[in-house]
Amino acid sequence: MTENFRYEPNEGESLSMAVVSAVALAHHEGVLEQDWIINNDINPDALDGLFQDGQLNMTLRFEADTTTVERVIESITGS
Repeated sequence: MTENFRYEPNEGESLSMAVVSAVALAHHEGVLEQDWIINNDINPDALDGLFQDGQLNMTLRFEADTTTVERVIESITGS
């Protein structure tokens, strides 16, 4: 059985921290108490660097400790 949930990151929260928080939430664990360590699966600095522009439409999807993480970034438009 698949459990779906939505995690909305806090304003200013890095993508890597949002992923760590979302995985902890999916496992019903605290961020500091969870068994999964992001560095074992993905480079957090590289992850944050992918999405810092804010001008691109992107979808990030990967498996992390039996959890599928998906993050959709929509471009910011304006003049």
